[in-house]
Amino acid sequence: MEFSSDARNKINIYEPQFWGFYYRRTINKLIKRGIFFICTIISFVFLGTSTAIADSNDFSISPVLPSNQRIDVESYFDLLVTPKERQTIAIIIKNNSANSQKYNLFINTATTNQNGIVDYSMTNFEKDESMLISLKDLISLNTPEVEVDANSQKEVFFDLTVPEEPFEGILLGGITVEPVVEENTEGISNLVTRTLAIQLSESDEKVEPNLESGGVTLSQENYRNNVKIELRNTTPTLINRVSAEISIIKNENNALVLEQTREQLSIAPNSKFNLMSEWNDQFDVGMYTYKIKLADSQGHDWEFSEEFEITAKEATELNKTSYDNVQYSLLNYIPLLLGGLLFLAFIFLFITRKRNKKS
Repeated sequence: MEFSSDARNKINIYEPQFWGFYYRRTINKLIKRGIFFICTIISFVFLGTSTAIADSNDFSISPVLPSNQRIDVESYFDLLVTPKERQTIAIIIKNNSANSQKYNLFINTATTNQNGIVDYSMTNFEKDESMLISLKDLISLNTPEVEVDANSQKEVFFDLTVPEEPFEGILLGGITVEPVVEENTEGISNLVTRTLAIQLSESDEKVEPNLESGGVTLSQENYRNNVKIELRNTTPTLINRVSAEISIIKNENNALVLEQTREQLSIAPNSKFNLMSEWNDQFDVGMYTYKIKLADSQGHDWEFSEEFEITAKEATELNKTSYDNVQYSLLNYIPLLLGGLLFLAFIFLFITRKRNKKS
């Protein structure tokens, strides 16, 4: 119900319409004041921290391309090397902030994460048995921590030593740069790291890719039940633009319980990983068959089928902590509902007392 300025002056306060309007207006004021108060507190607590993190993240890195860099690549290192070769490579760290900043540097061998994406920043991971040479072992850091002055840049050097024995395909990894944040600074989860890929090869000869599958496992990520299949790239080549068609069937009744299509997967050379799919339900005890078809952009394709079992013990343990469990989720909302009811009761009492005082 809307009121013009003239009508508002003439309205009878004893009419029910007035009190409906009055309640709504008072509640709106309380909500706005509460939001303003919360935002003010958050601003005071986090403003300084956010500013510090933003300054730390204001940097860039770029490669200093050597003479053995492949001519068609400029954004990362793609080096044609020879056995026993030793060389120095360098990157430039540019600090764009108004303060001096320290940075940590790491060298990592490329692997594949559970989402099917090549990851250059993972420090500890299980290597595949087919990995004979790890790029991380070939590059040494002269200075694992450097400081760059405000609004300036610095060149950082690395020593590369190529193995004596020739290798096929490619070796893949990355140089990661991470700002150093003071220990008393909170909000470090917002810290940005930057990585430059490094690819080494001794020839242009192509390697035929090969994928193999392992077992199927159950797990839980962010309170969501999921299933994973182990996939292995046993060849020293990068498998790009991979599509995957996944289906899971319960053997007892041949019912389709999960169907999924994944696109644009990439698998690092000589790496193994567990490709994750969300179950989107509670686990049900029984025997299942996991089927997956994979194909890359070069016309290679693979197909695997793995049987697995969901035991009563696994189902009980994972279901009780899963958001897919409806009963568990509703119980979690009960405190919120009670809190909301108490808040509304407080507002009602506040308005009633205020009305009684005016009366």
